[in-house]
Amino acid sequence: MARLLHERVVGYLDAVDRLAALEESRTTAFEARRLAAAWRALLALHDLTNGCKACARGRRLCSVWRVACGYFVHRLPWERRRFRA
Repeated sequence: MARLLHERVVGYLDAVDRLAALEESRTTAFEARRLAAAWRALLALHDLTNGCKACARGRRLCSVWRVACGYFVHRLPWERRRFRA
């Protein structure tokens, strides 16, 4: 499960980098890449595969990974409401 979440989050951040490369506005592209790099650095500090040493949570996802999964893997709350039947 951890590997799948890691792949999905990293895949999202990679997609942000690819979209930034296509962006005509250099400022927007720079900021998107900087934001993706900051998330990668933060997630590296909260190592998912060996347990988060920074949060000392053991096997459960730390708050950093929960936020990353919530925003980058799952739909956001306002997106969920829009797709309900």
